Amino acid sequence: MLLEMGNERRAAWILALAGYLPFIAIAIALLMLGGAHPLQTVLVDAFRTYGAIILSFLGGVRWGLALREQPVPARDLFFSVLPAIAAWFSLFLTAPASVAILLLGFCAQGAWDSLSMHAGKGPQWYAQLRITLTLIVALAHGIVIVAIY
Repeated sequence: MLLEMGNERRAAWILALAGYLPFIAIAIALLMLGGAHPLQTVLVDAFRTYGAIILSFLGGVRWGLALREQPVPARDLFFSVLPAIAAWFSLFLTAPASVAILLLGFCAQGAWDSLSMHAGKGPQWYAQLRITLTLIVALAHGIVIVAIY
């Protein structure tokens, strides 16, 4: 079974990659449909909303990692809520600005996660997972930016 003990790393990779399928699917759909298609606005909003949710989730992961430490580092708690605030704020901006802010948020979060795992704040394999996922999501955001201009 996927979630049996000992398969945590494999399960995390499978679930994380599956969670990034909406980014890829929407980005490709936007690229294929072109700018004048009536579904463009709906797809861009879906992409932005999903991006805000996932970026907030990643901040929550960091909150959980911070709570494992004793004493709990207040600085890490503070920084772990910034992705959710930035993601929420981005939804009030124009589509290109929103996608750009989400892209910056994902890149910053990916770098922070990778560097932190290498510094011993979590499992080493998570650093590779986060870099891979950051590259995938950055590519999808780049495609969306090209598709909406």
